Amino acid sequence: MSLKFFGTDGIRGLYGGETLNDEIAFRAGKAAVRAARELQNVVAPKVVVGRDTRESGEKLLQAFAKGVSLEGGTVVDLGVAPTPCVAFAARQSDAALACSITASHNPACDNGIKFFEGTGVKPSEALEQALDDFVGEATLDGMADAGSVRLEEGTALRQQYSDAVASHFPAGMLEGKRVALDCANGAMFEIAPKVFKALGAHITVVGDAPDGSNINANVGSEHPESMAAMYTDAEYDLGFAFDGDGDRLVVFDKSGEPIDGEAVLAILAIAAKNAGTLHEDTLVTTVQSNLGLDAALRERGIKVERTDVGDKHIARLMLKEGYTLGGEESGHLVYGDFAVTGDGLVSALAVSEIEVRGGVENVYSAYPKSSKALRVADKPPFESCPEITACINRLTEELGEEGRLLVRYSGTEPKIRLLVEARTATVVAASMEVLQTAVEKDLDLV
Repeated sequence: MSLKFFGTDGIRGLYGGETLNDEIAFRAGKAAVRAARELQNVVAPKVVVGRDTRESGEKLLQAFAKGVSLEGGTVVDLGVAPTPCVAFAARQSDAALACSITASHNPACDNGIKFFEGTGVKPSEALEQALDDFVGEATLDGMADAGSVRLEEGTALRQQYSDAVASHFPAGMLEGKRVALDCANGAMFEIAPKVFKALGAHITVVGDAPDGSNINANVGSEHPESMAAMYTDAEYDLGFAFDGDGDRLVVFDKSGEPIDGEAVLAILAIAAKNAGTLHEDTLVTTVQSNLGLDAALRERGIKVERTDVGDKHIARLMLKEGYTLGGEESGHLVYGDFAVTGDGLVSALAVSEIEVRGGVENVYSAYPKSSKALRVADKPPFESCPEITACINRLTEELGEEGRLLVRYSGTEPKIRLLVEARTATVVAASMEVLQTAVEKDLDLV
C-alpha cells in the first residue's frame, strides 16, 4: 500500500500541524461517505463517532461531521467514549463506518482519527487505501460556509456497551474485592468505574478528572508510578491502568508491580483452555512477543500463532480462523467472543474473574533477547541478499524451538531491524554478532 495520510493506526499527529488539523478532519469526513457509497453502495451512510477527552476532540468532531454532512451522510455522536465502545456501537447500529477521535497514549497536544468498518473491525487494507486516497482527493469546498451540524444522539449506544460488558461476567463477581483503577484522564474515566462498581468491586480511582489537557499526563498505562503511589496508601487485590482511549491495559499485582504483558496473555490463555473456551487451544499474538510465551504455553498444550504487529492483524486472523483470544505485549487484548478489537475494560474484568476463581498465577519467564535497528542506504529485497538469507536459514536451523530471530525493514524509516531470542544470553549475543556481520556484507550501512 502507498498511504499518505494514514499511519499504523489511522491518521495521527500534532493537532493543528500538517498531519492533523480541522481541514484534514473535514476531508476525512467527506472521504468516509465516499468510501461507504462507492465500496458499500450505501447512499446516505451513518458514521458512528466517539472521542477521548482532549480539548481538540470537539473541534475535530465538528470538522469531520461537516464533511460527512456535506456529502449526504449523518454522524452518530457517542460523546466521550473508549475506542472499544466505538467499535461495539458500530456493530450494534446500522452505521456504514465508525471512527474514534483519539491519539491513544500520546500527550494531549496530539490527536487522531481511527476508523472502523461497520462490523467493528479495523479497516481492511483495501478500505484503508481507499480512505487515504479519498482524503487526498477531497476538496475544502463548503467548509467555510457550513454552520454547526446536527449530530444524531448516540448516548444509548454508549450505555449498551457498558451494560454488555457488565453482563458478560457473573453478577456480583467482584463483591468484596478491592480494585485500584487509573483511567488516564481519558475515555474510560466514567465507564470503567461504573462497570466495576456494578459488579460489586470496592474501587479507588485516579485519572478520572479530565480537563481537556491532562489526558495521559503522569497517569495511565504509560505511568506505572501513579499506581505505585496508590498502593502506598492502601492494599488492593488488583490494579488496572488504561491508556487514553481505553483499548489497552496494564495489569498490576497485589504488591502494585506491573505484570508483563506477555505474562497476562499466558494467564488468560491458560484460564481459557481450562474453561474449554480457547478455540483449537490457540493464542494469537504478534512477531514482537517473546519466545518465552511460546515455551510457557507449549508445556500446557497451547499453541501460539503470530501476526504482524498491531491488534488489527490479530483480529483479522482471529476472525478468519475462529480463534477466541489474542493480544500483544503492549496490552492490546482481543476477545473473540465479545469484541473484534482491543478492549482494556473487558481485559481487566477477565483478569479479575481469574483472580476471583482462584488467583492469578504467573507462569511466564522471558527469554533473553537482543534487538538492533541499523540505518541503511537502501532496502533491497532479502532474496537478493545472499549473506543475509544464508545466515537467517543457518541460525533458524541452529536455534530450532529454543530461539528465534526476526529480520525486517522498518516501514517508516531507512532501517533494518534485527531481533534474536534464545534460552541463554550467550547464544543471543553470538547469534546477533553473526547476523549483524551478514547484514554489513550485503547492505550499505549509514
